[in-house]
Amino acid sequence: MNFSEYMAILSGNTDLLDKAKLEKKVASLEGERKSFNKGKRDSETKLQSKTAELGNNKASLKGMTEDYGKFMGKAKKDKDGNILNLITLDGVESTNLEVIGKHLQMLAEKETTGGQYKRIGEIYGFPVKIVSETSFENGLPFVDNRFFVEGNYKYQYNYGHIAKSDPIAAANNFLNALQKIPSYIEQYDSRCKALEKEIPQLEEIAGKTWKKEEELKGLKAELAALDRKIQLELALPTEKECKEEEKNTDNVEVVANADIRNKYQHFSSINSLFTFLPFYS
Repeated sequence: MNFSEYMAILSGNTDLLDKAKLEKKVASLEGERKSFNKGKRDSETKLQSKTAELGNNKASLKGMTEDYGKFMGKAKKDKDGNILNLITLDGVESTNLEVIGKHLQMLAEKETTGGQYKRIGEIYGFPVKIVSETSFENGLPFVDNRFFVEGNYKYQYNYGHIAKSDPIAAANNFLNALQKIPSYIEQYDSRCKALEKEIPQLEEIAGKTWKKEEELKGLKAELAALDRKIQLELALPTEKECKEEEKNTDNVEVVANADIRNKYQHFSSINSLFTFLPFYS
């Protein structure tokens, strides 16, 4: 029992008790509607985000699939079916992987691009690039050179860092990056499928309407009508007030009548006196 209901019971007025109960129902439904609308807005926000994510993921999936198709279409294999590392570096005539690896290690140590992606070579028609980025170690800044193979997207291996102690491993960095594309495709494809299942559920929630709106409107109308009735009853005089008013009116009339009688008796006495005086006759 809330305070309004308690006061209504004490007053003995059933209208006040009915009003308190209606107010409680209205407050409950308004709370329910608020929760429903919040959940709906959250679903709409998620739906918008997930739809955009699905579109981006599909675009990425398409671009990566194109890149991998291009790579496999140009790839050369040895007798065992392994893809050959046919990387070439700008300014380096040798195709020896150890020579190429040492040159890459030198670039990793000394190159500075100022944050710009710089072409340094090519592998199977894909540009090979380096970018210098400022990083921090033990609170001190240092230049961190990272390497990429560029297609529709930038692909990297070992977070873009080449092997510092093994030239052959350094030279294989870019071939390894291209061979990782299928794993990226699998991840994006899996995410797209999950989103395609999730989005219809969010659409269903976002498209729902609260089914108790008419019930709430009806209760509010009933509450307003009851409130007007109570206000009118409060404005009318009570039976006690009417009796008090009648009593006061009677008293006024009694006093007035007594006053009239007194004045009449006074004038009657004077008139009798004048009758016995000799000069009156």
